[in-house]
Amino acid sequence: MNTTSTTIEETDIPSALSPAGQQGLEELIAKIDPLLAGGRLNRIVDLMSVVADVVDMTDDYMVEKLCKGYEEAIGGLWNAGNLARMASNEVSLLEEPPTVWGLIKMTKDPEVRRGLTFLLFLAKGIGQQNSIPLTED
Repeated sequence: MNTTSTTIEETDIPSALSPAGQQGLEELIAKIDPLLAGGRLNRIVDLMSVVADVVDMTDDYMVEKLCKGYEEAIGGLWNAGNLARMASNEVSLLEEPPTVWGLIKMTKDPEVRRGLTFLLFLAKGIGQQNSIPLTED
């Protein structure tokens, strides 16, 4: 197999390009050369192929489902941020931390009990998920 090595100067760059365009094309070829030599350009092409496949597979239902998930996640984070700010404000208004007896007295408030119940059910769910043994595939 006869391979000939050509340099940028030896190649026939289209004369339709302006001198600045020719210089830009030469610089682009010089930058692409290491990518071609190392096979990294192939990875970029493969990545672009995957992106094109995802775009081709995307339909209205998938976009709606992704948007709904995004909205729910952002809404949950927004709500958690607001609750954290409200709790921080309440704690900053306390002159000193409540005693254990003071904490027990706080459980008379139905909203406190509802929040504690939520946290306990959350802990129960985490415990249930962690008690299921993982299977190795």
